[in-house]
Amino acid sequence: MTSGIEDAKLEDIKVKLFNCAMQSDWEEVVRLCELHPSAHRAIIPASGETILHMAVSAEKEEIVEQLVEQISPSELDVLKIGNEEGDTPLHLAASIGNVQMCNCITAKDPNLVGVRNREAETPLFMAALHGQKDAFLFLHGMCEISEHLYYTQRHDGRTILHCAISREYFDLAFLIIHLYGDLVDSVDENGLTPLHLLASKPTAFRSGTPLGWFERIIYHCVYVEDLKEEELQQQSPQTSKRKRILEGPENYQTCMYFGDMIKTSDQPVQPG
Repeated sequence: MTSGIEDAKLEDIKVKLFNCAMQSDWEEVVRLCELHPSAHRAIIPASGETILHMAVSAEKEEIVEQLVEQISPSELDVLKIGNEEGDTPLHLAASIGNVQMCNCITAKDPNLVGVRNREAETPLFMAALHGQKDAFLFLHGMCEISEHLYYTQRHDGRTILHCAISREYFDLAFLIIHLYGDLVDSVDENGLTPLHLLASKPTAFRSGTPLGWFERIIYHCVYVEDLKEEELQQQSPQTSKRKRILEGPENYQTCMYFGDMIKTSDQPVQPG
């Protein structure tokens, strides 16, 4: 009998939490969760998430801080509750690139950086997947580098480098190569390396000429600029190469950097 009453009460709280969130009455949400600690565990039927998920998605930073503060040390597993995709509140904060919320949540429980969703994606992976460089750097600093494949690779074999190149986040791809150099040689379940994905990106540069697959690879990796004879004489090979890289399109820069990484793959890359 008591259990039935408690269940009915919890269902009533869920409805109230959802209505308050929809009406942006976040102060009432905080009050309800303070009065009823079990509300932090409640999965809101209409959203399939906890109220903390909803607050993170709405980017209510102060509310997130208050809700997280309410969670006692013995109830930290509440922060590991996932939504329908298995994403924790930290996954969501990482995907929208909110460093303040990432900091707030991990300060409560640093182990959350290792929680995976249903696709075996960590919060670090989510930050890279959505091109959130600041959140990526913050979470990188919390990961165990010796176990970096756990954080950077999901179940289909794709790594954060695959995803950054696939979505054309080339600046983030540079950063990933610097921090996780061995991902250059990573292969997904289809046998594709990050360089394969880079070579298949016709949208990364301007061309109106239809090309076959082999020509596309060559075209992606070759960039020609006009140089006067006196400029060639003034530039050393190293300076000339650096100038071409910096002035070339982003996909060329990435290709050149890949080449350098592959040539020195026998030398371990230290995280920055």
